[in-house]
Amino acid sequence: MEDNMKEYILKLPRNRVRRNYMGGAGIDALHHEKVCKDNDQPEEWVGSMVEATNLGLPVVENEGLCMIPVDGKKVPLRDVVDEEKHFYLGEDIHADGSWQLSFLFKILDSSMRLHVQVHPTTQFANQYLGKPYGKLECYYILGVRKGTDPYIRLGFQHAPTKEEWKRIIETQDKAAMDACFEKVPVAVGDVWYIPGGMPHAIGENITMLEIMEPSDLVVRCEFEREGIVVPPAARFMGEGLDFCLDIFDYHEYSKEYIREHCKITPVVKRSEEGFLEEELIGEKLTECFFVHHFVASKSIDIEHPEKFTLGVICEGACTIVAEEMQEDVQDHKSVQEQKGAQDKMDALEQKGARIRTEKGIHLTRGDSFMIAAACRHYSVIPEGEASFVEVWPGKDMKRKHV
Repeated sequence: MEDNMKEYILKLPRNRVRRNYMGGAGIDALHHEKVCKDNDQPEEWVGSMVEATNLGLPVVENEGLCMIPVDGKKVPLRDVVDEEKHFYLGEDIHADGSWQLSFLFKILDSSMRLHVQVHPTTQFANQYLGKPYGKLECYYILGVRKGTDPYIRLGFQHAPTKEEWKRIIETQDKAAMDACFEKVPVAVGDVWYIPGGMPHAIGENITMLEIMEPSDLVVRCEFEREGIVVPPAARFMGEGLDFCLDIFDYHEYSKEYIREHCKITPVVKRSEEGFLEEELIGEKLTECFFVHHFVASKSIDIEHPEKFTLGVICEGACTIVAEEMQEDVQDHKSVQEQKGAQDKMDALEQKGARIRTEKGIHLTRGDSFMIAAACRHYSVIPEGEASFVEVWPGKDMKRKHV
C-alpha cells in the first residue's frame, strides 16, 4: 500500500497475540501451515484497532494492533483509517471527528480449557471503570480437534452466593469452582452469545471466530491451569477482588436455559442457487456489530452495507473484486467540502466524473480482509465453494462515549 492511497478492499496481515493460555495450532492449520504448533499466541486479532492488555507479561510494542505496510514501513491500520475517516468509516463518525470501532474480531484456538473468567458489561465499565465498552462476546465455532467432545462453560449451573464465590477465588478451591459449572456442548457451525457478567470458559481443542465489544477487560478467577499461571496483575483489572465480585451474574442457569437463550439461530438474508447469506448476529442482540456468513459456489455480486467491514475466509478460496471510484482532480476540489463518502460519490457521479475500475484480492482459508465503507458493492469469484464471515459496526458506533 502506497502512502496516501485509499484502498476499497485490502488483504490484511496475520496478527498473532499473546494470551494466558496455550493454543494456536488450529490457526496454523486454518492457514495451511505445514507445521502447526501450540504456543502462547493462541489468538489472531483481525484488523484490530485495540491494543492487547497483557498485564504481568513483558511489554510488546503495538501488540494487538493490526500493522499494515505503507510507503515501506508498518503503521497501525487505525492511523490509516483516521487519515481518511469518511472513506473508510462512512457516516460512523462523531460530530467532533472522533470515532472508535465498535467491535473487536478474533480467530481463537484453544489447546486447553481456558481459565474461568468474566467480562464487565458496558454499563458497569461506563459507571465504575470510566471505559467506553465492556465485553459482550459472540462465538462462531469453526473447528474441533479430533477425539474431542467440544464444550464451553457458560453461566453458573450451580450458583454460589457472592460470599461463597469470594471464598472459592481467594482459596482457589478448584473442586468447588468446578462444581459451579456443567459442560455445555457445542458443535462446528454453532453461534453463541456470552453476555457481560456471565462467567465462562472455552473448552479445549476448539477453533472459533470471536466477535466482541472492543475492549480487553477481563477478570480471571482461576489463577492456574495446566501450569499456566495468570500473573497477579492480570487477575482483577488492577482492581481488588471485592470490586470485581460485583461484575458476576450469580443467577443459576440450567444447560437447557443457556442453550435456549445463548445459542443463536442464523437468519437467512439471501438464498439462491450457488449462494447463501445468513445473519449470525443482528441488532436485536447487540447494537455494536453485525455478523454475516456467506457461502458461494458461483460468482456473485454482493451489495455492501457501506460500513467499515472486516472478514475472514472460513473455507475454500476466492477472489473478491471491489468496484472503485476514481475522482477527476478538477472535480475533487469542488466536492471535497461535502460531508461523507456517500455524498462525495453522488456529487462526482452528477458531474460525470465517475470512472469504474476493478481491483481484486485473492484469498484462501484463514486469510482476512477489509472493505471500506466507500465500497458500494463487490463481487465474489469462488474456486469451487468458498465460505466467509464479515463483521461491520452497528448503530452504537455513532454513540459518543464519555
